[in-house]
Amino acid sequence: MPTRVVLHPLSVTGLLEELRRMDDIEVIAAADDDEVEAALAAGAQILLTYTWKPQFLTPALRWIQGVGAGYEQYPLDEFDREGIVLTTATGVHVVVAEAAFGLLLALTRRIADAVRDAQQHRWIAREGLELAGSTIGIIGLGTIGEAFARRAQGWDVEIIGYKRNPDRYDGVVGQIYGPGSLLDVCAMADILVLTLPGSQETTGLIGADELAALGEGWLINVGRGSVVDEQALIAALTEGDLRGAGLDVFEVEPLPDDSPLWDMGNVVVTPHTAGDTPRYGERLAKIFDHNLRAFRGEGAHWVNRVVDGQRLDRS
Repeated sequence: MPTRVVLHPLSVTGLLEELRRMDDIEVIAAADDDEVEAALAAGAQILLTYTWKPQFLTPALRWIQGVGAGYEQYPLDEFDREGIVLTTATGVHVVVAEAAFGLLLALTRRIADAVRDAQQHRWIAREGLELAGSTIGIIGLGTIGEAFARRAQGWDVEIIGYKRNPDRYDGVVGQIYGPGSLLDVCAMADILVLTLPGSQETTGLIGADELAALGEGWLINVGRGSVVDEQALIAALTEGDLRGAGLDVFEVEPLPDDSPLWDMGNVVVTPHTAGDTPRYGERLAKIFDHNLRAFRGEGAHWVNRVVDGQRLDRS
């Protein structure tokens, strides 16, 4: 009998088609949360989702494959009690590094200003800033942070990084700093790139003190909105020295209509789409296929499994 897999609606491009090519699984493409709940109540053991609702917790549910890298939305303690495995999509987001560069260049090279001018048919020659010679601090050196660092190597910049476990880092960044050094990294950086996932320990990590240390710098956030104290960011952009921010993620999404960030000339907003490309589903399906073999006990190790509140590469 095929393994029944429930796919939450509003999923990623191409994922359904990739799943339907796999052998021995029955994919239930739910139209809404009620259909997800019904399929799980009927005995489906696997759920692919980006979000969580309490009604999804059924006796049959045994494994959740997240379609994103974050896992702050899931009740991890409850999963542990029920023996439910949670795995994330970490590893499919390499292209987020490209979007981070896009946000950065839109700010420093005044491209965003030129787009606004063009909408008003205004020809205004604005002087941009060069990246060469600047120091880029990358906060979080997982898949996305490392991809950004590799791409930045040819830009004649100095790259420094911040990581929770610096002793375990093996990548291209030469100077790595750990806990206790965050303010120092902010002070050294001209550009701060945030690629952290959301978790209890990263919530509000970048606040008023860190933004003050960054000073006349630039902030790029393609990780999670919860990492930044948004009110402190707004204050730094309006009352402080911060030159600008490129933001793909926010504390509340969609970004509320009354948020000042919409109308700030030194802010570029994108709607949490930094990782969205036609190949996202293809990459995620490979992770799912590998984990499906682990789920079936076919000798594979779980990848991106979340254990004790932390993502493990293998378990």
